[in-house]
Amino acid sequence: MADKTHEPVQPIHPSMEGKLDPAFVKLYNDNVAYKPNGPIDLSVLRKHYSQLYSYGTGAAPEAARTYDTTFPLADGSGEITLRVYEPASKGSWPVHVDFHGGGWGLGDLDTEAHICKHICKKANVAVIDVAYRLVPEHPYPTQITDCWEALQYVYKHGADKFQIKPDSISIGGVSAGGCIALALSHLARDAGIPIRLVTAGTPVVDDLPATAAESSHESMRENEFAPTLNWQRLAFFNRLKFPEDPEEAKAAKAKMGFYANLLDAPNFANLPRTVIYTAGADPLRDEGEKYAKKLFENGNEVIVKRFIGVPHPFMHMDGSLKQGAEFIDETARYIRLAHWD
Repeated sequence: MADKTHEPVQPIHPSMEGKLDPAFVKLYNDNVAYKPNGPIDLSVLRKHYSQLYSYGTGAAPEAARTYDTTFPLADGSGEITLRVYEPASKGSWPVHVDFHGGGWGLGDLDTEAHICKHICKKANVAVIDVAYRLVPEHPYPTQITDCWEALQYVYKHGADKFQIKPDSISIGGVSAGGCIALALSHLARDAGIPIRLVTAGTPVVDDLPATAAESSHESMRENEFAPTLNWQRLAFFNRLKFPEDPEEAKAAKAKMGFYANLLDAPNFANLPRTVIYTAGADPLRDEGEKYAKKLFENGNEVIVKRFIGVPHPFMHMDGSLKQGAEFIDETARYIRLAHWD
């Protein structure tokens, strides 16, 4: 609990008044508002990121078995670590492949462990979480290509390595991980890898303009000063993601194609069934919903739901916010239905 003997040093911005669930406001004021807000240090953030929202995270059921393993990258540059969660039922199992969030430069296999555990138990599937390499040490879109290699590895070798059913795969993630899952749905379609379902929570979709005022998305301006993820923090992560020099950034984005903005993907036809969750007080809200609309307009089956009154990382606060618990329960339900019914 925070020391409230002084004025809050990270108060909720006045522009957010009336937009936030009172339960979140209390949770934030009790745990964040009175804590000092120092300069952003990437190494410190990385060390503590997976515990950043632990004040609101609920208990999760342990998997019957959890272990880490690795697979080699095709170019020989290293290995990617996978964390495997096995359900109590007898294999072989369907599998859900998870890609964690963290703004491309943060996050690890503990970041969404509670979500992976819930999915494993409630959907009765194996879950494989991917520790992709981070920016800036590994320039974007290495994170997407790492996860694409992981998905191909699970598809090709998963039956022998993990006792999974390669014809029963779903993929998903939160924030940057949601972006990865959406991008891989295009690659998997083109490669003939069958995906039963894609789940994306508060995904990053569009490129970030120079200022919030220049954004084509109302939510970017409306939630410019939102708690937990605001414009300033998005801009920080964007500087890790792309070169700071405008011309270098422009050249890099041109080279990477639709990875710079998923709305520019060349083909939206015949994509897997997709579930997209957004948050009302999230700057990224509208771009996620715009992507869902584009899926629908191109004949795909898509479910989109906005959770009102909560900010970007609300699913990490499932122990304190009903919206966080609903996000996890509904995600697990859709995954179970995709694989078992």
